[in-house]
Amino acid sequence: MFRGRARRYRSSGVSAEIISDTALPLIEAAASQLGLPASLQIQQELTATGYFEDGLVAQWQRIHELLWERMKDLPDPYAAIQLWTQHPEAKVRFFAPALWALWGEEKPEAAFQGLLPLADDEDFRVLEAVQAFGVRPFSHWMGPSILAELRDWFQHPSPRVRRSAISSVRPRGFWVKHLDWATENPAYLAPVLEFYRHEEDRFPANAVANCFNDISRRQPLFAIGVLQRWMEQGGPQVEHIARKGLRSMLKDGDAQAMALFGFGQVDVQMEATLKQGYCVEPNTNLHFDLVLHNPNEACEVELVYELETTGRNTNRPRRKKYQGGRFLVPHGAMEHRVRERIFDRKAAPLLDGAAAAKFYLNGNLHAQLDFEIRRASSETKGGF
Repeated sequence: MFRGRARRYRSSGVSAEIISDTALPLIEAAASQLGLPASLQIQQELTATGYFEDGLVAQWQRIHELLWERMKDLPDPYAAIQLWTQHPEAKVRFFAPALWALWGEEKPEAAFQGLLPLADDEDFRVLEAVQAFGVRPFSHWMGPSILAELRDWFQHPSPRVRRSAISSVRPRGFWVKHLDWATENPAYLAPVLEFYRHEEDRFPANAVANCFNDISRRQPLFAIGVLQRWMEQGGPQVEHIARKGLRSMLKDGDAQAMALFGFGQVDVQMEATLKQGYCVEPNTNLHFDLVLHNPNEACEVELVYELETTGRNTNRPRRKKYQGGRFLVPHGAMEHRVRERIFDRKAAPLLDGAAAAKFYLNGNLHAQLDFEIRRASSETKGGF
């Protein structure tokens, strides 16, 4: 049961279609209106080949391929895809972007013209299909040269089109494979990103921030450098883009990212104690008491803490960071409490051995507490 559920959710973030809520009858009706061969056998054919056992993205890919197989031999496939693009039902239009990509593999400029109305669609699902299945394939086939083809999209009056454009070339993306050329050398995206420094609409601004967050995972200095300059120069959505774009670095307590938002090094002493003592069992809540001493004026800090436990390789401990929140440290002493659960996972049970909790303020280590994980002798191996 667990494995079946995992397959159904794989790579999609939402559940795959089941027979009772499938959109296949709508697809059949739309295909019939276009006169596609065997239109009313689409669901039967897909079901026979295991459609309802697939994950959601795999189901969509099956529909893309099946529709194109029926369309490509029509006297005028272009006209058929145009009609599909204009269908009043968003669940049907959702499949149009992939059809444009399959039709236009050798003629991207014409395909982008067909995709443009969908990139301005009012339905969010259709917009996601444009970036993932319409333009994204060209981003892989064409490499950096696609940026010139999308120039008008990056500067389009519609915020939905601008959002679709930048989402189509972000290094990692959603429902899609990573773009190697953008991941390895995000400098290709630099001229494109500059179009968005003066972005006023939050919708494309969020997409730009997601692009920066992708970049920061492999090229953090590039992301910080561009966003620092943007913040110095100003712009309607710049601070929002920077905060959202560096969210992974901020979550990890990166000192450079913290400093960009005014969280510099602070002269605060910290003492950490563990309520349970210095030997704990897996699958318990750890209660840390922190005492902070601030000899100066009150200052705002961002707390990040890291738990380090023994790994199977003694030279490679397991580490995981957590957000501890942002708060004001007054002059003098204050107490702060942190609670975190330390637990086994089925694939990776905790191992007995040395452990440590490290506490960072504004990206700088301020306290470390060493303790030990020791499983009670009555517990079974693996903790389950």
